[in-house]
Amino acid sequence: MSVPTSIIESESQSAPSAPDKIQELSDPFTRIGAVRDVVWPKVRSFLGRQKRRIFPPAVSEMQRPVIGFTQGSPKRLTKRALIIYLTPAFYRDPQELQTNGFITALQSLEIARALNRLGYIVDVIDYRDDKFVPTVHYDVCFGMHYNFGRLLAHLVDKKTTKIYYATGAYWEVENAAEKARCQNLKVRRGIDARLPLRLKPNNWVQASDAVIAQGNDYVLDPYRMHNRRVFGIDHAASLTAAPDINGKDFSLSARRNFLWFGSVGLLHKGLDVVLEAFAGLKDLHLWVCGPLQSADERRFVRAYRKELFHTPNIHPIGHISIRSETFRKLTDKCVSTVHASCADSMPGGVLDCMARGLIPVVSVESGMDTAGFGVTLEESSVAEIRRAVTDLTNTPPDVCRRMSEEAYKAAATRYTLASFSNNIEQILREILSPS
Repeated sequence: MSVPTSIIESESQSAPSAPDKIQELSDPFTRIGAVRDVVWPKVRSFLGRQKRRIFPPAVSEMQRPVIGFTQGSPKRLTKRALIIYLTPAFYRDPQELQTNGFITALQSLEIARALNRLGYIVDVIDYRDDKFVPTVHYDVCFGMHYNFGRLLAHLVDKKTTKIYYATGAYWEVENAAEKARCQNLKVRRGIDARLPLRLKPNNWVQASDAVIAQGNDYVLDPYRMHNRRVFGIDHAASLTAAPDINGKDFSLSARRNFLWFGSVGLLHKGLDVVLEAFAGLKDLHLWVCGPLQSADERRFVRAYRKELFHTPNIHPIGHISIRSETFRKLTDKCVSTVHASCADSMPGGVLDCMARGLIPVVSVESGMDTAGFGVTLEESSVAEIRRAVTDLTNTPPDVCRRMSEEAYKAAATRYTLASFSNNIEQILREILSPS
């Protein structure tokens, strides 16, 4: 089960070549690479911590509960709701958050506004705030993760409607999927990996009056086994600059470039199988954008050192912002984004790439439909990924252009913050309407 954090093509028909002025990471296990890509980022991080220690912020955003939010309705409100999710959008300019791609924070704001319109004064706490204790009665509690479970004991009143918000796969499904991914890695490569347990066994879904879950039926069905009222909702893309699909090069050389764009959890998100697939496809490029410099991913990066830093057609870029010029250049050059997560729910990184016209190649476990504009991997094996990207490379340019247009259209119409706002209000209205 994910928590909010919630990620590229060049061309050459003979030898792979990188886009102009796109800097790649050096091997961090060499002296030069370690200084540039490991030591210096740590120094900057240390200096940043010292600055915050000397000039501390007044109060951390995630430690500041929002009490009495009523912005979404001009009416006098008498009922009260508690949201356990994210608070930054209540203290920062929503336009700034949207510009910087913090779509989940904005979703939290839209949930509060929807509850306002339905007649509720809203209090909001961060899903990591383990200090908050309710002092008033709540007619509704909408929340996620361990904090939702912690506060259930304080909400024993049967008059409180408890709504669990699932932003990832059901915990049993996710834990089993991660275990299988680790076992598969050991069989293929002899690497004994252990992923940190994201969620321990719990009964949050069973204890809730309703569940709202991001994802398609693949994600929703396991929740339906434990709660009779499960509602699906689409995640939202961060809409950056609209792609110039008509002017995009879909020639054979352009269709040789692919993007892996993801956040933390490289093994969970399938970078291992994607790297192995492209290592055997010397004529195709893979551009890897993600937390390759993170200390938490160092063991993975070491295990795939050869593929990442010493394979000519694989280009390690590291973390980049979706608002950056690098992201724009890379998505202009790429035909597709490849995402082979073992358990997910409409990954935001995939939606952000679709918003730039990239064709999604995603695992069935990613929990999103691709009919008409993408490819769904049924098993996410190395062989299946090779077949999928090779088939896409051999797809006629006009078909690729149409798929790109449809991917962008889906991101710009279905997977938007406005759609999320409308959908969450309709779902909450149905859950909270007297039966």
